[in-house]
Amino acid sequence: MHCAGAVVEPSNLEKKTWIAHYIYASDDGSARTRTRKIQATDYDTALQFAANDSPAEEFVVSVYPESDEQYLGLVRGAAMRMSGQGDDD
Repeated sequence: MHCAGAVVEPSNLEKKTWIAHYIYASDDGSARTRTRKIQATDYDTALQFAANDSPAEEFVVSVYPESDEQYLGLVRGAAMRMSGQGDDD
């Protein structure tokens, strides 16, 4: 695409926010979960970054685009941890 004599790349390379959700065993053997936000241009890049930044040597990770619907689950999870009913990270 051209704009005022300059070449402008398509905006499909813009980074978006991805959520990485890890499940792993802590040093004492208990199951743990961790979530983090990742900025990446696509799923494969986000997955690679998540794999390289894992909280443990052995883990399972799922990566998905951030959405407004996720915040309801985050609030519920935080409330459960505060009341002693949830998994603490």
